[in-house]
Amino acid sequence: MAGMDDREQERQRMTENGQDNPAASAPRAAELSRSGTVAAQSPNGMGQTLDISWSEPKGFIWLSVKNFLLSVLTLGIYYFWGKVAVRRRIWHAIRINGEPLEYTGTGKELLLGFVIGMGLLLAGIIVYAVIIWMLFGENAANDLFFTPVYLVLFWLTGVAIYRARRYRLRRTRWRGIRGTMSGSAAGFANVWAGTFVLVPLTLGWASPWRQVVLSRRLTDETRIGSAALRFSPQASAAALYPAFAWMWVASVLTVLLFIGFIMSSAMTSMMPLTAGDASDTGAIGWSFGIMGVLLLLAGLAAVYLSLRYHAVQLNWLARQTHLHNGHFTLNFQPGDLFRLVVGNALILLFSFGILLPVVQKRLARHFVESLGFEGTVDLAAIAQADDALEKTGEGLAEIFDIDPL
Repeated sequence: MAGMDDREQERQRMTENGQDNPAASAPRAAELSRSGTVAAQSPNGMGQTLDISWSEPKGFIWLSVKNFLLSVLTLGIYYFWGKVAVRRRIWHAIRINGEPLEYTGTGKELLLGFVIGMGLLLAGIIVYAVIIWMLFGENAANDLFFTPVYLVLFWLTGVAIYRARRYRLRRTRWRGIRGTMSGSAAGFANVWAGTFVLVPLTLGWASPWRQVVLSRRLTDETRIGSAALRFSPQASAAALYPAFAWMWVASVLTVLLFIGFIMSSAMTSMMPLTAGDASDTGAIGWSFGIMGVLLLLAGLAAVYLSLRYHAVQLNWLARQTHLHNGHFTLNFQPGDLFRLVVGNALILLFSFGILLPVVQKRLARHFVESLGFEGTVDLAAIAQADDALEKTGEGLAEIFDIDPL
């Protein structure tokens, strides 16, 4: 595995000296354009259109079994190399103007990120626990003393989200150009944690607004080489609230009906049944039946409206994401999301989680096949990102289990 990483690092250095050099890649881009691999120049001469497509990768079931067996045999160490193998296949299946993305991360980077992150996290918690014990003795067992630990872990979740996104962008290449993030993980974590507090205080009504705030920050700090993504300045969360309101009402109604059903069942079970009350048994049964049907209908409505809201949200956020003279589009539908979620859940259930790479491929395929781009991009103007690459992977994201891929 170490040899694989050495060869990968050598290949990355060769890429930096060749493909990442705009001057070196220009002849290749021109050749590809003449051959029709790259989309044709737009009529106004300002750039090229982007055709985003999916090329189905093969062998994912065998890859899933192989990753599982080798992870067991190596006591989990191969897990990180298995994750890299999955990412490389999924990245390669994503084509932009006929050319695949390339994932250049390594298993060694992911392992080091996890080990260093876990070590620092445990060391910090142990040091804090010792200090609290020395200051307060036996009273230190109280959860109140560990509230700062919980708050720091909560804040670090925001850091993990940002760092994972930055690492993957830096390890993703298209035509030799890689991505990056221009902002601070700590700054994003402050916004992530601060806005989260408002969600329970508003009974969930701050959620659409919070999503727009976070998406705007992540988008505006995303770079594709030297090109910056832009989130529409005029975009407002107001566009999401009609769909959110229907979902919220259905969800609250479902919860209230469920509470009423449980309370009625409990009260009925505690009432003594006498001979005179036997005639009321049928009426009680009918009332429970009607309440059960209402609960089922409300639950189904809540599920559908939740899927509808998330489809509306994702589609809308995609349209607010701009690159040069165009913007992305997404065409998620509630029915498609339902089939995807249920299908993935069944795959994980009956494979005991072994076929997780198959589920990840299904998620990526559905997203890419629904993704589009309207407008043009001046590809010739995009140079290589000039920030330094980190030596380790997204350890915190792995520790907090917030890693979809």
